[in-house]
Amino acid sequence: MTTPSEERVWMSLYSPDIPPMPEMSAYRYIRTSNANREDEVVLDFFGSSIKHSELWDMIERIAASLDAIGIKEDDVITLVTVAVPESIALFYALNKIGATANTIDPRMDRESILQRAETSGIKKAFVLDAVYERAGNVLTKNGYTLYVIPSTGSVSALKRMIASFKLPKVTYGPNVIRWKDFIAFGEGRQAPEAPYVGDRTAAITYTGGTTGTPKGVMLTNDSINAVAENFKISAPTFNNGQSFLGIIPMFTSYGLVTGLHMPISKGGRLIIIPKFVPEDFGKLVMKYRPNHMIATPAYCEMMLSSKEVKGKDLSFIYTLGSGGDNISRGLEDWMLSEMKAHNMPYRLSQGYGMSEVSSAATASFLDIYKPGTVGAPCPLSIVGIFDTETGKELGYNETGEICMAGPIIMKGYWKEPEETAEVMKKHDDGMTWIHSGDLGFLDEDGFLHVMGRLKRMITRFDGHKVFPTTLENLLTYHDHVVNCAVIGVKDLDHRIGHMPLALVELEPGCDKDAVRKELLKVCDEDVEDRGKPVDVIVVDSIPLTSMGKNDNISLEKIYGEYRYK
Repeated sequence: MTTPSEERVWMSLYSPDIPPMPEMSAYRYIRTSNANREDEVVLDFFGSSIKHSELWDMIERIAASLDAIGIKEDDVITLVTVAVPESIALFYALNKIGATANTIDPRMDRESILQRAETSGIKKAFVLDAVYERAGNVLTKNGYTLYVIPSTGSVSALKRMIASFKLPKVTYGPNVIRWKDFIAFGEGRQAPEAPYVGDRTAAITYTGGTTGTPKGVMLTNDSINAVAENFKISAPTFNNGQSFLGIIPMFTSYGLVTGLHMPISKGGRLIIIPKFVPEDFGKLVMKYRPNHMIATPAYCEMMLSSKEVKGKDLSFIYTLGSGGDNISRGLEDWMLSEMKAHNMPYRLSQGYGMSEVSSAATASFLDIYKPGTVGAPCPLSIVGIFDTETGKELGYNETGEICMAGPIIMKGYWKEPEETAEVMKKHDDGMTWIHSGDLGFLDEDGFLHVMGRLKRMITRFDGHKVFPTTLENLLTYHDHVVNCAVIGVKDLDHRIGHMPLALVELEPGCDKDAVRKELLKVCDEDVEDRGKPVDVIVVDSIPLTSMGKNDNISLEKIYGEYRYK
Protein backbone atom coordinates (compact mmCIF):
# COMPACT_ATOMS: atom_id res chain seq x y z
CA MET A 1 0.00 0.00 0.00
CA THR A 2 1.36 3.42 -0.96
CA THR A 3 2.00 5.74 1.98
CA PRO A 4 1.25 9.49 1.94
CA SER A 5 4.96 10.35 1.80
CA GLU A 6 5.33 8.09 -1.25
CA GLU A 7 2.16 9.28 -2.97
CA ARG A 8 2.85 12.97 -2.25
CA VAL A 9 -0.63 14.06 -3.25
CA TRP A 10 0.36 17.64 -2.50
CA MET A 11 2.51 17.77 -5.65
CA SER A 12 -0.70 18.18 -7.67
CA LEU A 13 -0.90 21.69 -6.18
CA TYR A 14 2.25 22.74 -8.05
CA SER A 15 3.39 22.98 -11.63
CA PRO A 16 4.57 19.64 -13.03
CA ASP A 17 7.78 21.32 -14.21
CA ILE A 18 9.75 21.35 -10.95
CA PRO A 19 13.39 22.25 -11.66
CA PRO A 20 16.14 20.02 -10.29
CA MET A 21 17.85 20.99 -7.06
CA PRO A 22 20.67 23.46 -7.91
CA GLU A 23 24.15 22.18 -7.12
CA MET A 24 25.95 25.26 -5.87
CA SER A 25 26.97 27.02 -2.67
CA ALA A 26 24.69 29.57 -1.01
CA TYR A 27 27.08 32.29 -2.24
CA ARG A 28 26.97 31.08 -5.83
CA TYR A 29 23.20 30.62 -5.61
CA ILE A 30 22.46 34.30 -4.88
CA ARG A 31 24.94 35.43 -7.52
CA THR A 32 23.42 33.17 -10.16
CA SER A 33 19.86 34.11 -9.16
CA ASN A 34 20.66 37.81 -9.55
CA ALA A 35 23.06 37.69 -12.49
CA ASN A 36 21.26 40.46 -14.40
CA ARG A 37 20.36 42.72 -11.48
CA GLU A 38 23.65 44.55 -10.85
CA ASP A 39 21.99 47.97 -10.81
CA GLU A 40 18.92 46.99 -8.77
CA VAL A 41 18.68 47.67 -5.03
CA VAL A 42 19.06 44.59 -2.86
CA LEU A 43 19.43 46.08 0.67
CA ASP A 44 17.67 49.02 2.29
CA PHE A 45 19.36 50.08 5.53
CA PHE A 46 18.00 53.14 7.35
CA GLY A 47 17.53 55.06 4.13
CA SER A 48 20.74 53.89 2.44
CA SER A 49 20.24 51.78 -0.68
CA ILE A 50 22.78 49.12 -1.63
CA LYS A 51 22.74 47.67 -5.13
CA HIS A 52 23.57 44.09 -6.03
CA SER A 53 26.86 45.22 -7.59
CA GLU A 54 27.79 46.96 -4.34
CA LEU A 55 26.89 43.91 -2.27
CA TRP A 56 29.00 41.70 -4.59
CA ASP A 57 31.92 44.05 -4.18
CA MET A 58 31.55 44.00 -0.40
CA ILE A 59 31.42 40.19 -0.37
CA GLU A 60 34.52 39.87 -2.58
CA ARG A 61 36.54 42.32 -0.48
CA ILE A 62 35.59 40.58 2.75
CA ALA A 63 36.39 37.17 1.24
CA ALA A 64 39.85 38.45 0.22
CA SER A 65 40.47 39.66 3.77
CA LEU A 66 39.28 36.36 5.25
CA ASP A 67 41.74 34.60 2.97
CA ALA A 68 44.48 37.03 4.04
CA ILE A 69 44.05 36.28 7.76
CA GLY A 70 44.25 32.56 7.14
CA ILE A 71 40.64 31.43 7.26
CA LYS A 72 40.17 28.38 5.06
CA GLU A 73 37.66 25.75 3.99
CA ASP A 74 35.63 24.14 6.82
CA ASP A 75 36.90 26.59 9.45
CA VAL A 76 34.14 27.56 11.88
CA ILE A 77 34.14 31.31 12.55
CA THR A 78 32.08 32.94 15.28
CA LEU A 79 29.78 35.86 14.47
CA VAL A 80 28.16 37.79 17.32
CA THR A 81 26.01 40.24 15.43
CA VAL A 82 22.61 41.24 14.14
CA ALA A 83 21.82 41.97 10.51
CA VAL A 84 23.67 44.92 9.01
CA PRO A 85 24.98 45.04 5.42
CA GLU A 86 28.50 44.11 6.53
CA SER A 87 27.38 41.05 8.51
CA ILE A 88 25.18 39.84 5.64
CA ALA A 89 28.12 40.19 3.24
CA LEU A 90 30.37 38.46 5.80
CA PHE A 91 28.11 35.39 5.85
CA TYR A 92 28.28 35.04 2.06
CA ALA A 93 32.02 35.74 2.01
CA LEU A 94 32.61 32.93 4.49
CA ASN A 95 30.43 30.69 2.35
CA LYS A 96 32.39 31.61 -0.77
CA ILE A 97 35.64 30.32 0.71
CA GLY A 98 33.96 27.25 2.22
CA ALA A 99 34.01 28.36 5.88
CA THR A 100 31.15 28.11 8.38
CA ALA A 101 29.42 30.96 10.20
CA ASN A 102 28.84 30.14 13.86
CA THR A 103 26.02 32.61 14.54
CA ILE A 104 25.51 33.64 18.17
CA ASP A 105 22.67 35.70 19.61
CA PRO A 106 24.33 38.87 21.05
CA ARG A 107 21.62 39.09 23.72
CA MET A 108 22.96 36.00 25.46
CA ASP A 109 24.91 36.21 28.70
CA ARG A 110 28.71 36.45 28.43
CA GLU A 111 29.39 32.90 29.57
CA SER A 112 27.01 31.42 26.97
CA ILE A 113 28.59 33.52 24.21
CA LEU A 114 32.04 32.27 25.19
CA GLN A 115 30.87 28.67 25.49
CA ARG A 116 29.45 28.65 21.98
CA ALA A 117 32.45 30.46 20.51
CA GLU A 118 34.81 27.92 22.09
CA THR A 119 33.18 25.06 20.18
CA SER A 120 34.69 26.42 16.96
CA GLY A 121 38.26 25.77 18.09
CA ILE A 122 39.41 28.94 16.32
CA LYS A 123 40.35 32.06 18.28
CA LYS A 124 39.03 34.50 15.68
CA ALA A 125 35.61 36.10 15.92
CA PHE A 126 33.56 38.93 14.41
CA VAL A 127 31.62 41.12 16.84
CA LEU A 128 29.27 44.02 16.14
CA ASP A 129 30.47 47.23 17.76
CA ALA A 130 27.04 47.84 19.34
CA VAL A 131 27.34 44.65 21.44
CA TYR A 132 31.06 44.89 22.15
CA GLU A 133 30.68 45.47 25.89
CA ARG A 134 28.78 42.20 26.28
CA ALA A 135 30.58 39.98 23.77
CA GLY A 136 33.91 41.62 23.00
CA ASN A 137 35.36 41.84 26.48
CA VAL A 138 34.72 38.21 27.41
CA LEU A 139 36.22 36.97 24.13
CA THR A 140 39.37 39.12 24.26
CA LYS A 141 39.99 38.02 27.85
CA ASN A 142 40.00 34.45 26.57
CA GLY A 143 42.55 34.99 23.84
CA TYR A 144 40.42 35.85 20.83
CA THR A 145 41.37 38.20 18.03
CA LEU A 146 38.29 40.25 17.28
CA TYR A 147 37.29 41.95 14.05
CA VAL A 148 34.75 44.65 14.87
CA ILE A 149 31.78 45.00 12.52
CA PRO A 150 30.52 48.61 12.24
CA SER A 151 26.80 48.93 12.87
CA THR A 152 26.73 52.24 10.94
CA GLY A 153 29.24 51.52 8.19
CA SER A 154 26.62 51.66 5.44
CA VAL A 155 24.69 54.78 6.48
CA SER A 156 25.27 58.44 5.76
CA ALA A 157 28.00 60.36 7.56
CA LEU A 158 25.44 62.39 9.50
CA LYS A 159 23.58 59.35 10.76
CA ARG A 160 26.90 57.70 11.56
CA MET A 161 27.93 60.69 13.64
CA ILE A 162 24.63 60.75 15.55
CA ALA A 163 24.77 57.01 16.23
CA SER A 164 28.36 57.21 17.46
CA PHE A 165 27.19 58.95 20.62
CA LYS A 166 25.12 55.88 21.55
CA LEU A 167 27.68 53.17 20.70
CA PRO A 168 29.93 51.65 23.37
CA LYS A 169 33.58 52.64 23.32
CA VAL A 170 35.84 50.05 21.70
CA THR A 171 39.55 50.06 22.52
CA TYR A 172 41.34 48.92 19.39
CA GLY A 173 44.72 47.25 19.42
CA PRO A 174 46.68 44.25 18.11
CA ASN A 175 43.82 41.83 18.96
CA VAL A 176 40.89 44.16 18.39
CA ILE A 177 40.84 45.13 14.72
CA ARG A 178 38.89 47.96 13.09
CA TRP A 179 36.74 46.95 10.13
CA LYS A 180 38.58 49.24 7.70
CA ASP A 181 41.90 47.68 8.78
CA PHE A 182 40.46 44.20 8.32
CA ILE A 183 39.33 45.12 4.80
CA ALA A 184 42.79 46.54 4.05
CA PHE A 185 44.32 43.08 4.70
CA GLY A 186 42.70 41.85 1.49
CA GLU A 187 43.73 44.65 -0.84
CA GLY A 188 45.25 43.29 -4.02
CA ARG A 189 44.01 39.75 -3.31
CA GLN A 190 41.33 37.57 -4.87
CA ALA A 191 39.95 34.85 -2.62
CA PRO A 192 39.51 31.48 -4.34
CA GLU A 193 35.96 30.14 -4.47
CA ALA A 194 35.67 26.81 -2.66
CA PRO A 195 34.35 23.89 -4.71
CA TYR A 196 30.69 23.04 -4.24
CA VAL A 197 29.96 20.51 -1.50
CA GLY A 198 26.24 20.01 -0.93
CA ASP A 199 26.41 18.96 2.70
CA ARG A 200 29.14 21.42 3.68
CA THR A 201 28.02 23.32 6.76
CA ALA A 202 27.25 26.90 5.75
CA ALA A 203 26.00 28.10 9.13
CA ILE A 204 25.40 26.99 12.67
CA THR A 205 22.28 28.49 14.21
CA TYR A 206 20.90 27.62 17.62
CA THR A 207 17.52 26.25 18.58
CA GLY A 208 15.31 28.40 20.76
CA GLY A 209 15.65 26.16 23.81
CA THR A 210 11.89 26.18 24.45
CA THR A 211 11.92 22.38 24.81
CA GLY A 212 15.38 21.89 26.31
CA THR A 213 18.99 23.05 26.08
CA PRO A 214 19.70 25.04 22.87
CA LYS A 215 21.61 23.04 20.28
CA GLY A 216 23.68 24.13 17.29
CA VAL A 217 21.93 23.28 14.02
CA MET A 218 24.25 22.69 11.06
CA LEU A 219 22.63 24.19 7.97
CA THR A 220 24.18 23.15 4.67
CA ASN A 221 24.48 24.69 1.22
CA ASP A 222 21.77 22.34 -0.02
CA SER A 223 19.37 22.82 2.90
CA ILE A 224 19.55 26.61 2.68
CA ASN A 225 19.14 26.65 -1.09
CA ALA A 226 16.30 24.08 -0.99
CA VAL A 227 14.14 26.39 1.13
CA ALA A 228 14.82 29.29 -1.24
CA GLU A 229 13.93 27.05 -4.20
CA ASN A 230 10.70 26.03 -2.50
CA PHE A 231 9.66 29.67 -2.23
CA LYS A 232 10.70 30.40 -5.81
CA ILE A 233 8.45 27.61 -7.05
CA SER A 234 5.55 28.19 -4.64
CA ALA A 235 5.30 31.97 -4.24
CA PRO A 236 4.60 33.65 -7.60
CA THR A 237 3.47 36.86 -5.88
CA PHE A 238 7.08 37.65 -4.92
CA ASN A 239 8.33 39.42 -8.01
CA ASN A 240 11.64 41.12 -8.75
CA GLY A 241 12.26 44.36 -6.90
CA GLN A 242 9.43 43.97 -4.41
CA SER A 243 10.32 44.71 -0.81
CA PHE A 244 10.66 42.33 2.11
CA LEU A 245 10.69 43.51 5.74
CA GLY A 246 13.50 41.67 7.52
CA ILE A 247 12.59 41.54 11.20
CA ILE A 248 13.65 37.98 12.15
CA PRO A 249 17.23 37.83 13.54
CA MET A 250 19.86 36.41 11.19
CA PHE A 251 21.29 34.25 14.00
CA THR A 252 18.20 32.00 13.73
CA SER A 253 17.42 29.50 10.98
CA TYR A 254 14.12 31.24 10.33
CA GLY A 255 15.82 34.62 9.96
CA LEU A 256 18.93 33.53 8.06
CA VAL A 257 17.17 31.31 5.52
CA THR A 258 13.58 32.52 5.10
CA GLY A 259 14.18 36.09 6.21
CA LEU A 260 17.46 36.79 4.38
CA HIS A 261 18.68 34.20 1.86
CA MET A 262 15.25 33.60 0.34
CA PRO A 263 14.25 37.23 -0.41
CA ILE A 264 17.73 38.09 -1.73
CA SER A 265 17.74 35.05 -4.02
CA LYS A 266 14.29 35.98 -5.33
CA GLY A 267 15.47 39.42 -6.41
CA GLY A 268 13.72 41.24 -3.60
CA ARG A 269 14.73 44.43 -1.82
CA LEU A 270 15.47 43.45 1.76
CA ILE A 271 14.61 46.15 4.32
CA ILE A 272 16.99 45.45 7.20
CA ILE A 273 15.69 45.94 10.74
CA PRO A 274 18.69 45.09 12.97
CA LYS A 275 16.81 45.40 16.27
CA PHE A 276 13.14 44.53 16.03
CA VAL A 277 10.86 45.92 18.74
CA PRO A 278 7.50 44.07 18.48
CA GLU A 279 5.56 47.07 19.74
CA ASP A 280 6.88 49.06 16.75
CA PHE A 281 5.73 46.52 14.13
CA GLY A 282 2.78 48.63 12.96
CA LYS A 283 4.96 51.73 12.76
CA LEU A 284 7.53 49.87 10.63
CA VAL A 285 4.85 48.63 8.25
CA MET A 286 3.47 52.12 7.66
CA LYS A 287 6.95 53.63 7.32
CA TYR A 288 8.40 51.14 4.83
CA ARG A 289 5.20 49.77 3.21
CA PRO A 290 6.74 46.33 2.53
CA ASN A 291 5.23 43.94 0.01
CA HIS A 292 6.23 40.83 1.94
CA MET A 293 7.11 39.90 5.51
CA ILE A 294 7.23 36.93 7.86
CA ALA A 295 6.73 36.88 11.60
CA THR A 296 5.41 34.73 14.43
CA PRO A 297 1.63 34.58 15.06
CA ALA A 298 2.00 36.78 18.15
CA TYR A 299 3.85 39.47 16.18
CA CYS A 300 1.32 39.33 13.32
CA GLU A 301 -1.49 39.86 15.83
CA MET A 302 0.36 42.82 17.38
CA MET A 303 0.81 44.45 13.98
CA LEU A 304 -2.80 44.05 12.87
CA SER A 305 -4.12 45.40 16.16
CA SER A 306 -1.66 48.31 16.41
CA LYS A 307 -2.89 51.89 16.41
CA GLU A 308 -0.59 52.75 13.48
CA VAL A 309 -2.47 50.50 11.04
CA LYS A 310 -5.96 51.11 12.41
CA GLY A 311 -8.22 52.09 9.53
CA LYS A 312 -5.31 52.11 7.05
CA ASP A 313 -5.19 50.57 3.58
CA LEU A 314 -2.67 47.72 3.60
CA SER A 315 -3.25 46.57 0.03
CA PHE A 316 0.50 46.92 -0.60
CA ILE A 317 1.12 43.82 1.57
CA TYR A 318 1.03 40.74 -0.66
CA THR A 319 2.48 38.28 1.85
CA LEU A 320 1.91 38.20 5.60
CA GLY A 321 3.74 35.03 6.56
CA SER A 322 3.14 33.41 9.92
CA GLY A 323 5.43 30.71 11.26
CA GLY A 324 7.61 29.68 14.17
CA ASP A 325 4.66 28.74 16.40
CA ASN A 326 1.19 27.24 16.29
CA ILE A 327 -1.72 29.55 15.55
CA SER A 328 -5.11 28.95 17.09
CA ARG A 329 -8.22 28.82 14.91
CA GLY A 330 -9.67 31.77 16.77
CA LEU A 331 -6.63 33.91 16.09
CA GLU A 332 -6.42 32.74 12.47
CA ASP A 333 -10.06 33.68 11.82
CA TRP A 334 -9.56 37.07 13.47
CA MET A 335 -6.42 37.74 11.43
CA LEU A 336 -8.14 36.80 8.17
CA SER A 337 -10.99 39.16 9.01
CA GLU A 338 -8.56 41.98 9.80
CA MET A 339 -6.54 41.38 6.65
CA LYS A 340 -9.69 41.59 4.54
CA ALA A 341 -10.78 44.76 6.35
CA HIS A 342 -7.38 46.33 5.55
CA ASN A 343 -7.72 45.42 1.83
CA MET A 344 -4.82 42.96 1.86
CA PRO A 345 -5.18 41.06 -1.44
CA TYR A 346 -4.09 37.59 -0.28
CA ARG A 347 -4.80 35.33 2.65
CA LEU A 348 -2.49 34.48 5.53
CA SER A 349 0.63 32.56 4.47
CA GLN A 350 0.79 30.12 7.34
CA GLY A 351 3.70 27.66 7.34
CA TYR A 352 5.36 24.99 9.41
CA GLY A 353 8.95 24.04 10.05
CA MET A 354 11.75 24.11 12.58
CA SER A 355 15.42 24.99 12.76
CA GLU A 356 16.32 21.40 11.92
CA VAL A 357 14.68 21.69 8.46
CA SER A 358 16.26 25.06 7.72
CA SER A 359 13.11 26.91 8.83
CA ALA A 360 10.21 25.85 6.58
CA ALA A 361 8.78 22.58 5.25
CA THR A 362 5.16 23.55 4.48
CA ALA A 363 3.52 26.77 3.39
CA SER A 364 0.28 28.38 2.22
CA PHE A 365 0.29 30.52 -0.94
CA LEU A 366 -2.59 31.88 -3.01
CA ASP A 367 -4.80 28.85 -3.78
CA ILE A 368 -2.62 26.54 -1.68
CA TYR A 369 -4.63 27.29 1.42
CA LYS A 370 -6.97 25.52 3.83
CA PRO A 371 -8.17 27.08 7.10
CA GLY A 372 -6.92 25.41 10.26
CA THR A 373 -3.83 23.99 8.54
CA VAL A 374 -0.22 25.08 8.11
CA GLY A 375 -0.37 24.60 4.37
CA ALA A 376 0.95 21.79 2.24
CA PRO A 377 4.52 20.44 1.98
CA CYS A 378 6.68 22.53 -0.34
CA PRO A 379 7.87 20.91 -3.59
CA LEU A 380 11.31 19.88 -2.26
CA SER A 381 9.97 18.88 1.15
CA ILE A 382 8.71 15.44 2.16
CA VAL A 383 6.34 15.11 5.12
CA GLY A 384 5.15 11.90 6.75
CA ILE A 385 3.17 11.02 9.88
CA PHE A 386 4.56 8.17 11.95
CA ASP A 387 3.21 6.09 14.82
CA THR A 388 5.11 7.11 17.96
CA GLU A 389 5.27 3.50 19.22
CA THR A 390 5.68 1.28 16.14
CA GLY A 391 7.52 3.79 13.93
CA LYS A 392 5.29 2.86 10.98
CA GLU A 393 3.98 5.54 8.65
CA LEU A 394 0.30 6.33 9.12
CA GLY A 395 -2.36 7.04 6.53
CA TYR A 396 -4.34 10.19 5.82
CA ASN A 397 -6.21 11.75 8.77
CA GLU A 398 -4.35 9.59 11.29
CA THR A 399 -2.55 11.46 14.09
CA GLY A 400 1.08 10.72 14.85
CA GLU A 401 4.49 12.38 14.95
CA ILE A 402 5.25 14.82 12.13
CA CYS A 403 8.50 13.89 10.39
CA MET A 404 10.26 15.61 7.50
CA ALA A 405 12.81 14.57 4.88
CA GLY A 406 14.43 15.86 1.70
CA PRO A 407 17.20 18.36 0.95
CA ILE A 408 15.82 20.84 3.52
CA ILE A 409 17.07 18.85 6.53
CA MET A 410 20.07 19.79 8.65
CA LYS A 411 23.37 17.96 8.68
CA GLY A 412 23.00 17.37 12.41
CA TYR A 413 23.58 19.08 15.74
CA TRP A 414 27.02 20.66 16.08
CA LYS A 415 29.25 18.33 18.12
CA GLU A 416 26.25 16.54 19.65
CA PRO A 417 26.01 13.10 17.99
CA GLU A 418 23.74 11.57 20.63
CA GLU A 419 21.20 14.37 20.38
CA THR A 420 21.44 14.16 16.57
CA ALA A 421 20.60 10.44 16.67
CA GLU A 422 17.47 11.15 18.70
CA VAL A 423 16.11 13.52 16.05
CA MET A 424 17.60 12.29 12.74
CA LYS A 425 16.63 8.69 12.05
CA LYS A 426 16.98 6.46 9.02
CA HIS A 427 13.72 4.67 8.30
CA ASP A 428 12.98 1.43 6.48
CA ASP A 429 12.41 3.43 3.28
CA GLY A 430 16.12 4.32 3.30
CA MET A 431 15.50 8.04 3.87
CA THR A 432 16.74 10.07 6.82
CA TRP A 433 13.87 11.78 8.61
CA ILE A 434 13.78 14.63 11.09
CA HIS A 435 11.49 13.77 14.02
CA SER A 436 9.80 17.01 15.00
CA GLY A 437 8.34 16.05 18.37
CA ASP A 438 5.06 17.53 17.10
CA LEU A 439 1.79 15.68 16.67
CA GLY A 440 -0.36 16.13 13.60
CA PHE A 441 -1.91 14.56 10.54
CA LEU A 442 -2.04 14.94 6.77
CA ASP A 443 -5.49 15.15 5.23
CA GLU A 444 -6.45 13.58 1.91
CA ASP A 445 -5.56 16.80 0.05
CA GLY A 446 -2.03 16.84 1.47
CA PHE A 447 -2.52 19.69 3.96
CA LEU A 448 -0.80 19.42 7.33
CA HIS A 449 -2.73 19.84 10.59
CA VAL A 450 -0.62 20.43 13.73
CA MET A 451 -2.09 19.20 17.02
CA GLY A 452 0.72 20.26 19.37
CA ARG A 453 3.99 19.00 20.79
CA LEU A 454 4.46 15.47 22.06
CA LYS A 455 6.16 16.91 25.13
CA ARG A 456 3.30 19.39 25.62
CA MET A 457 0.70 16.65 25.38
CA ILE A 458 -0.92 16.33 28.80
CA THR A 459 -1.27 12.74 30.04
CA ARG A 460 -3.89 12.13 32.72
CA PHE A 461 -3.66 9.51 35.46
CA ASP A 462 -5.80 7.16 33.34
CA GLY A 463 -3.52 7.52 30.28
CA HIS A 464 -5.90 9.76 28.34
CA LYS A 465 -4.06 12.33 26.25
CA VAL A 466 -5.18 15.98 26.21
CA PHE A 467 -3.94 18.19 23.37
CA PRO A 468 -3.35 21.77 24.61
CA THR A 469 -3.97 23.22 21.15
CA THR A 470 -7.53 21.85 21.13
CA LEU A 471 -8.40 23.90 24.21
CA GLU A 472 -6.38 26.91 23.02
CA ASN A 473 -8.25 26.92 19.72
CA LEU A 474 -11.60 26.80 21.51
CA LEU A 475 -10.89 29.53 24.03
CA THR A 476 -9.33 31.99 21.56
CA TYR A 477 -12.61 32.05 19.63
CA HIS A 478 -13.94 34.33 22.39
CA ASP A 479 -13.96 37.95 21.22
CA HIS A 480 -12.10 39.23 24.30
CA VAL A 481 -9.33 36.58 24.42
CA VAL A 482 -6.05 37.98 23.06
CA ASN A 483 -3.88 34.94 23.81
CA CYS A 484 -4.23 31.59 25.52
CA ALA A 485 -1.84 28.94 26.83
CA VAL A 486 -2.83 25.54 28.21
CA ILE A 487 -0.31 23.72 30.40
CA GLY A 488 -0.30 20.56 32.47
CA VAL A 489 -0.43 20.84 36.26
CA LYS A 490 0.02 18.14 38.89
CA ASP A 491 -3.05 15.95 39.45
CA LEU A 492 -4.07 16.58 43.09
CA ASP A 493 -6.26 13.46 43.30
CA HIS A 494 -3.82 10.83 42.03
CA ARG A 495 -0.18 9.90 42.48
CA ILE A 496 0.48 10.15 38.74
CA GLY A 497 -0.71 12.24 35.83
CA HIS A 498 -1.42 15.84 35.01
CA MET A 499 -4.48 17.96 34.35
CA PRO A 500 -4.96 20.85 31.90
CA LEU A 501 -4.94 24.43 33.19
CA ALA A 502 -5.90 27.33 30.89
CA LEU A 503 -4.33 30.78 31.17
CA VAL A 504 -5.87 33.59 29.15
CA GLU A 505 -4.84 37.13 28.32
CA LEU A 506 -7.81 39.41 27.72
CA GLU A 507 -8.42 42.66 25.87
CA PRO A 508 -7.94 45.76 28.03
CA GLY A 509 -11.12 47.19 29.52
CA CYS A 510 -13.28 44.06 29.39
CA ASP A 511 -15.03 42.57 32.44
CA LYS A 512 -12.50 39.89 33.42
CA ASP A 513 -14.76 38.04 35.84
CA ALA A 514 -17.60 37.90 33.34
CA VAL A 515 -15.33 36.67 30.53
CA ARG A 516 -13.81 34.01 32.81
CA LYS A 517 -17.28 32.71 33.65
CA GLU A 518 -18.17 32.60 29.96
CA LEU A 519 -15.00 30.62 29.19
CA LEU A 520 -15.70 28.14 31.98
CA LYS A 521 -19.19 27.69 30.57
CA VAL A 522 -17.76 27.06 27.08
CA CYS A 523 -15.45 24.40 28.53
CA ASP A 524 -18.30 22.82 30.45
CA GLU A 525 -20.53 22.64 27.38
CA ASP A 526 -18.08 21.95 24.55
CA VAL A 527 -15.21 19.93 26.05
CA GLU A 528 -15.42 16.27 26.93
CA ASP A 529 -15.08 15.49 30.63
CA ARG A 530 -11.54 14.11 30.41
CA GLY A 531 -10.29 17.20 28.57
CA LYS A 532 -11.85 19.93 30.69
CA PRO A 533 -9.38 22.37 32.27
CA VAL A 534 -9.27 22.37 36.06
CA ASP A 535 -9.47 26.15 35.95
CA VAL A 536 -9.28 29.20 33.70
CA ILE A 537 -6.95 31.86 35.06
CA VAL A 538 -6.94 35.43 33.72
CA VAL A 539 -3.39 36.82 33.58
CA ASP A 540 -2.16 40.31 32.73
CA SER A 541 0.00 38.92 29.93
CA ILE A 542 1.30 35.56 28.73
CA PRO A 543 5.11 35.64 28.61
CA LEU A 544 6.72 35.23 25.20
CA THR A 545 10.12 33.89 24.23
CA SER A 546 12.58 36.08 22.33
CA MET A 547 11.08 34.67 19.11
CA GLY A 548 7.52 35.65 20.05
CA LYS A 549 6.28 32.18 21.04
CA ASN A 550 4.28 31.48 24.18
CA ASP A 551 6.84 30.70 26.88
CA ASN A 552 5.23 27.52 28.17
CA ILE A 553 8.31 26.51 30.16
CA SER A 554 8.06 29.66 32.27
CA LEU A 555 4.34 29.13 32.76
CA GLU A 556 4.89 25.54 33.89
CA LYS A 557 7.45 26.71 36.43
CA ILE A 558 4.98 29.25 37.83
CA TYR A 559 1.79 27.19 37.74
CA GLY A 560 2.99 23.56 37.69
CA GLU A 561 2.03 23.06 41.35
CA TYR A 562 -1.18 25.09 41.08
CA ARG A 563 -3.68 24.23 43.84
CA TYR A 564 -6.91 24.18 41.90
CA LYS A 565 -8.97 22.70 44.75
